[in-house]
Amino acid sequence: MKRQWGAVMVTLAILTLTVIWVAESYHAREIESQKRLAVGELSTLRAELDGQITSSLVVIKAFQAEIALRPDLTNENFNRLAATLVNDPLPLRHIALAPDLVVRFVYPLVNNETVLGFDYRSSPEQLRSVEKAINENTIIVTGPVELVQGGNALIARAAIKTKQNELWGMVAAVIDIKKLLNNVNFYDHARYHFALRSHESGQATPQHIAGSEDTWQQNPVAMTMSVPGYQWELAAVTNSGVWATRGIIYALILVGGFAITALIAAFIVSLIRAQRRLREAMSVIDHQARYDMVTQLPNRTSFLAHLQSIVTRDPAFAILFIDLDHFKEVNDTLGHDVGDELLQAVARRLREDLRGSDFIARLGGDEFVIVLHDVEDTDEIQKIAADLNLTLSEVFRLRQHHVQISASIGIAVYPEDGADAETLLKHADLAMYAAKSSGRRTYHFFNQQLRLQTEHRKALKVQLQKAIDHQQFKVHYQPIINLKTLQVEKAEALIRWQRDGEWVSPDEFIPVAEKSGLIEPIGELVFNQVCDDWLFFKQQGIELTLAINRSEQELHDMQQAIAWIAHLKQLGIPPQRIIFEITESLLMSGKQRQIKVIDYLREQGVKIALDDFGTGYSSISYLQKYSVDLIKIDRQFLQKAPDDQVQVALISALLKVAQALGINTVAEGVETRQQMLLLEHACCDFSQGYFISHPLPAEQLVEFIKEWEARR
Repeated sequence: MKRQWGAVMVTLAILTLTVIWVAESYHAREIESQKRLAVGELSTLRAELDGQITSSLVVIKAFQAEIALRPDLTNENFNRLAATLVNDPLPLRHIALAPDLVVRFVYPLVNNETVLGFDYRSSPEQLRSVEKAINENTIIVTGPVELVQGGNALIARAAIKTKQNELWGMVAAVIDIKKLLNNVNFYDHARYHFALRSHESGQATPQHIAGSEDTWQQNPVAMTMSVPGYQWELAAVTNSGVWATRGIIYALILVGGFAITALIAAFIVSLIRAQRRLREAMSVIDHQARYDMVTQLPNRTSFLAHLQSIVTRDPAFAILFIDLDHFKEVNDTLGHDVGDELLQAVARRLREDLRGSDFIARLGGDEFVIVLHDVEDTDEIQKIAADLNLTLSEVFRLRQHHVQISASIGIAVYPEDGADAETLLKHADLAMYAAKSSGRRTYHFFNQQLRLQTEHRKALKVQLQKAIDHQQFKVHYQPIINLKTLQVEKAEALIRWQRDGEWVSPDEFIPVAEKSGLIEPIGELVFNQVCDDWLFFKQQGIELTLAINRSEQELHDMQQAIAWIAHLKQLGIPPQRIIFEITESLLMSGKQRQIKVIDYLREQGVKIALDDFGTGYSSISYLQKYSVDLIKIDRQFLQKAPDDQVQVALISALLKVAQALGINTVAEGVETRQQMLLLEHACCDFSQGYFISHPLPAEQLVEFIKEWEARR
């Protein structure tokens, strides 16, 4: 995280410097643009200066030509020629001729009288310039110099020679610097200050001519121009001394740039925070993917990964598959919050009771699994399993409740009971169900018998599918009589399967069908057959109410329920003539989808019967919560009646509860006349059982009803 924030700070610094660089680049371009304009003005100034100086030097060349032709110059001829050549626009102050290097002619003479008679040889400084002009035979410009008659000027000198190439003397033109610069607006420019200086060969320091010397320190634009004998340098700066101000555009660049930088910074910060939240969320998701949220134990995914990792690594270990007995009843009676607290307490006890090397996980619901490492033999595994059962059988104190549960533990040992994780877990699960079947609160090792049972169930599943495809199932009916009228009013449809000439017990194949999902197509076969048989009974003059057993899986689809009602109406069968028998375990599960389907069926007229009443947990509370039309008292309450007074009392109590709630009752498993009389005396509404009749095919049921009615 520190590296990320460091990177953010570096990024912000780079962005800030970039913004400043962009603004300064714009400012530099503005300066260059202004300098280009100044260079243009400076070029114009240089051209004008060059024109003025060149025009002034033309006068010298004219005198050179004139005297070369007529060396005998008179004062009158000189004045006439000078008056012609020297006009007002030119910056010439005067013209002087010096035959034999002594000034004899001056124009205009006014204010220049002191120049007459000046001998160049008397001034070493001017003599050097004169000699240079003679030797180089060219025009030499010097200055600015102090004039004898006063003031500063540039002096252009040239040697005059006769046709015979003999030295006649010198001609000098005095160029008034002030007038020269005024003629080109050197001092009065609207936007710029100019400066002028000269460079003479061999001169270390330039000589300032005009303008402010500070100009050269103000980042000026400059250019050179050639003057005979010298190199002049012109410079220009703005009147304000600043080429370009950092104005509103510069400010807008900074403001806009810093605003964008701030937005980028905010985006990066939000990105980092989002990334941090994402990492936290991914950490939570990863934790949730590998750990159970209620107990904080590893979940099924982590367990399977652990199991896969040790299958090829550890030489031997054992898996304990733990299922809490009656946990669902705790959830249903005390609430899911208490149920979660119970799971947490169980997890704590398991952690405390087991060794540090053992692996504990919660697979889901009330199922836990333990991997026992470093176990030497089955005796050690048995002791651990027995200790766990004792630990989990101790009372749990949860809020204001004292809860006591037990556990069924299935055990599979590697490598005897499986060479891979999936097989080991499946075999431990089978062993756990065997422990439950043995009466709960015990443990059971996976063995060869369980393996055979598993293989038998697999084979049975294949045979069931074949039986469905070849319509090997039959529907038989067990009559139900009204104990008040002794008439056969109802019949329960019971499925029968004849395989290879032998009848297979429903207790054997129905659990397999339910677990494999084949119960739904079997249920559809039964429903359609019952509808056909109801029409057959009606044709025989018998109107019965037929009861069909329905599993939880068959009642999860509302569209299927709608199709059932549509099928009944299409055949003209009143829905009131159909009873769906459900177990109270379905009501106890509280599954809203199934409850909604049941409510819809009752609204359409289908009767709902609660099968095996009295065998579940808190049956009466569910009668208060959900509406049913019949309750069927389980056969176990009649097994020892009427000899067993406890069973008689229980039957009487159950019937009184049903009567108080206004629900009709059907007693199952009636096998003796004494049981029939007991039920009549206790005001039971209906009864069925072998005493009345075994389940019969539809044709035989018709005959039975006719014979029954004849005997009655």
